[in-house]
Amino acid sequence: MPQRRPAAHPATLGISGRLTPLKWGVGHIAGERRRAYGAPMTTSSRNAVARVEALCEAGLPAQPLIERLAEELKRAVRTDGFFIAATDPYTLLGLGAGIVHDMPGTVCQPFWSLEFEVPDYNKFADLAEGPQQVADLHAATGGRPQRSARWRELRTHMDADAELRAAFTAGGRTWGVLHATRSGGVGGFAPDEVAFVEAIAPHVGRGLRAALVAHPATNPVLRGPGMALLDAEQRLVSATAEALAWFEEMISVQRQPAPLLGTDVPSEAYIVAQEARSRALDPSAPATAVRTRSCTRTGTWLLLHASCLRDADGGVEGTALVVEPAKASEVAPLIVEAYALTPREVDVTQALARGLSTSEIAARLHLSRYTVQDHLKAVYEKVGVSSRGELVARMFADHYNDNLHYALHGAAAA
Repeated sequence: MPQRRPAAHPATLGISGRLTPLKWGVGHIAGERRRAYGAPMTTSSRNAVARVEALCEAGLPAQPLIERLAEELKRAVRTDGFFIAATDPYTLLGLGAGIVHDMPGTVCQPFWSLEFEVPDYNKFADLAEGPQQVADLHAATGGRPQRSARWRELRTHMDADAELRAAFTAGGRTWGVLHATRSGGVGGFAPDEVAFVEAIAPHVGRGLRAALVAHPATNPVLRGPGMALLDAEQRLVSATAEALAWFEEMISVQRQPAPLLGTDVPSEAYIVAQEARSRALDPSAPATAVRTRSCTRTGTWLLLHASCLRDADGGVEGTALVVEPAKASEVAPLIVEAYALTPREVDVTQALARGLSTSEIAARLHLSRYTVQDHLKAVYEKVGVSSRGELVARMFADHYNDNLHYALHGAAAA
C-alpha cells in the first residue's frame, strides 16, 4: 500500500506544523468507489441545521458551543458514542474545549497512537486538507470497515460498528473535529445523517473559530513554566508543582488518571506527548519538539511542548513535557485567524493601537484616508465594535496584554 507524507503546516511564530507520519487518505484507496454524499435531509434535520447555524453565530465560548452542538447531534444522528474537540488550527491538536460522550477513557491512548502512527482511512489530517471534510468509514472501505486498524482497535474497547468523522474548517484552517460511532447493524451511517453533518460542518468551523475570542482572560498570569516527565509507557511519573497547577487549570475534553502521582491530568497533555513519541520513532520525521496551544478555564493561553528523551544508545525512552504561559507572538496568529482579518486590516489596526490618526495611518501605509476608513469599518464589523477605544480593548487588552499589537503585525506578515 503506498504511503505518503502530507505537507506540514509551516512553523508559524514558534508553533510547529502537525505531523501525521503515515496515512491512506480520505474516502478510499485508489481504484475503490466512494459513496456520494449530499443526500436529501428530512425536515427535522433541516431545522436542526438552522438551529446549529444560529448557535454558531451566537458568539459563545468554545465549551458551551460544543456542549449545545452535542445535544443537536444526538437528536439528529443516531450515535452510541462520540467526541467533539476544538483544535489548534496550526497543529490539529486539541485546545482543551470539547466533549466525550459514552466513550471509555481506555480509548484515549490507543486512539491517538493509531492516529499518529498507523496508516488508516479518514484520518483527521486528511479530512482537514482534502476536498471532503466529512467521511463515513463503511463508504471509505467499500463496506469492509475491518480494513481499518482504528476500527479493529476501538472494537476491543467498545461497541463501534459504524464510524463517522468530520473536520470543522473555516478560512482554510481546521478548528475542530468529530468522531462518532454506532453499534449494531451491518452498514455505516445513513446518507441523510452524513448529509446533516456535512451541512453543519462549515457553520461549526466558523463558530469554533469565533469562539477563540469569546473567552477573554480574567486573571493575570502569575505562574511560570512547569515540567512533567512521562516514561516509555506514557505514564506520568513526575511533575513540578507549576506543571500540576497548570494541569489543574487547563480546559480538557477528558481528564486521564495519573496513578503514580495520585491525580489526573488533561488528555491534551498525554496527546501532545504521544505525538512527540510517535515523531521520535519515525526516522524520517523532523527532530523537533511538538508544540501546541491550550487554554485555562480563566482564559490564559498556554504553550505545551514535548520532546522525547533518549538513552546513551539513542533509543527512545520517556518524554519531557513543558507547559508555560504563551507569549503574545504565539497567541497573535489565533487572534488574526479568529477575526478573519486581512493583512491590510491588521496593518491599520496595529497603527490605530499605536494612537495614530486616520491621516497618519494613511500616510504611513501609503493609502488614502477613505481607504483607511473602509478598512476600519470592515474591522469594526468583524470584531463587533463601533469605536476605536472598543476595538483596542477587544483586540488587545481582552486577549493578551504583552505587546500583542506588535505580535499581530508579525502574524499578519507571516
